[in-house]
Amino acid sequence: MKKLLLAGLALLATASFTFAQDAKTAANEKVEKVDPITEIASATGIKIFMVGDSTVSAFHDPYYYPRFGYGTKIQHFLTDKAEVVNLAMSGRSSKSFTTEANYETLKKYLKKGDYLIIGFGHNDEKAEEARYTNPNGAKEDAGSFKNSLYESYIKLALERKATPVLCTPIVRRAPGKAYEGAVVHVTADQGADFPGGDYPKAIRELASETKVALVDLTAKTKALYEEKGDDETVKYHAWLKHTKQSVDNTHLNNYGALIVAQMVVQDFARQNKKFAKLVNKNARAPAEADDLVQNEDYVIPAYTPFSPAAASTLFETTAPWYGTVFGDCGGQEKLANADNYSIIENGATVTMWAGSKDAKKQIGKIAAASDGIEMYFQQLPANADFTLTATATVTAIAKNNQVSFGLMARDDMYIDSYNNTIASNYVACAPYKLVNGDEKFSTSFMRKDGALTVTKTKGATVPSAGTAVPLSLTKKGTVYTVKYGDEPEVTYEVDLTEIDKSYIYVGLFAARAVNVDFSNVKLTVN
Repeated sequence: MKKLLLAGLALLATASFTFAQDAKTAANEKVEKVDPITEIASATGIKIFMVGDSTVSAFHDPYYYPRFGYGTKIQHFLTDKAEVVNLAMSGRSSKSFTTEANYETLKKYLKKGDYLIIGFGHNDEKAEEARYTNPNGAKEDAGSFKNSLYESYIKLALERKATPVLCTPIVRRAPGKAYEGAVVHVTADQGADFPGGDYPKAIRELASETKVALVDLTAKTKALYEEKGDDETVKYHAWLKHTKQSVDNTHLNNYGALIVAQMVVQDFARQNKKFAKLVNKNARAPAEADDLVQNEDYVIPAYTPFSPAAASTLFETTAPWYGTVFGDCGGQEKLANADNYSIIENGATVTMWAGSKDAKKQIGKIAAASDGIEMYFQQLPANADFTLTATATVTAIAKNNQVSFGLMARDDMYIDSYNNTIASNYVACAPYKLVNGDEKFSTSFMRKDGALTVTKTKGATVPSAGTAVPLSLTKKGTVYTVKYGDEPEVTYEVDLTEIDKSYIYVGLFAARAVNVDFSNVKLTVN
């Protein structure tokens, strides 16, 4: 990309939630592209069909403790008289799943004597037209969660003389927090088009109304997690990296999936005598020593501090400012595409776009488990104190909960690198969760030890094209003070030297789908 190179900007550098990751990845779970299942090995014999989301589905992960949906472990507890057919897909709701080839496979093969285990809920909560279902309506009400489950799954099973089984969604692990609200799938309103409500309650009521078997995994996992506590339940979940701070609080690992699968099989077997005959009474119970298994292919990543000699080839900037795009940005080919990302210096103004010049491509993100961002930054000594100020003027923006822009100070830096496991510590003076509305979106946030802490707004409005807001980020020791527009100052305390012991990285960023002009950019280092 051709950049306008003006020295004036360099002269401005002068020497001198809590939302603690209750919904770590599921808050905005990515709809993953997977190969459809269009055929099954045999049309004969008793089949246990599984439909649901990522908490049920199979994965192919590079994680330290890879993700396993509980549907992948049901077979472990059954005899060879039954065959599990796991059609569940990550990121799907009860509504969106019906558009998939896997749903057509279900309709093609489900037959008399089979079982259909239904495990949706996590993504029916999403404030997106393609996935959202209303938890409040009756089964006769089009668009309701009950209607979606009844019309698309229960009726299908009953018509085929198969046996449907409704499962409420597993809880989202909530370290240090009570198991209530969003982590147990009781959601708040997300604007007029996306009312909140109690999703597990809707499933319980539907089971009662239709006399369909129910396995209340929300209640069961809630009781288990409250009993076992944070130190034990962290062993049930996927870890992106080799430290427990990288835990994915939504998705299970091999050990956790076995525990939940056992719950499903044992509970349903108590309700259904025919199914009970398919249970393998000699199946080994889940055990940490046997089942908490790390990925043999995982390699602890080496980290090399940024060097100007290895500066970006995508962005031309004026030292000591540098540009980069890194993290979960949809693939190496996308972050290397000049039509997707741009950083342009123009005097004391820096123009950044992420997701194309008109903010139409939603790539990259700010999310609980990993980030994908574009950043214009300086490298400072780790012990340096500083103040960074700028005015951000939005020229285009997508209304999406993973969109953000503003000021950031972070532990580590990566140059033009796709990596969907980067989940480092940082502090940001920036808007986040834009879909939540004026009273609920945040104006600053911090990632610390794997948890995303968000400060809600009080008087600001969700940014749109034309919004201009002054931003400030100050560091004194390990205390960071941020100020977004007229909002009160917020302080965060975090030591940003976990990965890079020698340096800290501070600057401007844009994520997912936003175009913004940063004017009056000034970094003062003490």
